[in-house]
Amino acid sequence: MAKRPDGSSLSTMTRRRILYWLAAMVALLVVGTIIGLIWADTSDVAGMIAVVTNIAGGVGIVALLIFLAVVTRRQRRTALGPSDHC
Repeated sequence: MAKRPDGSSLSTMTRRRILYWLAAMVALLVVGTIIGLIWADTSDVAGMIAVVTNIAGGVGIVALLIFLAVVTRRQRRTALGPSDHC
């Protein structure tokens, strides 16, 4: 796997990319809520779409927040150096 100059692999997500995905999940949650409020009472398909987007958005937000905390913690530990933390 290719390495970045700082030694991390390209497969790891940066904080900026996590924040972009977090914004996308919030937008998905908003779209699902709008679909649910406007069309869910008139159509079963719209109700199902609203439920699926709300579940996907909620799960995505929680997962990305956990991932953001892990990445931020790792970056802080790397910035401190091996002898600066317990």
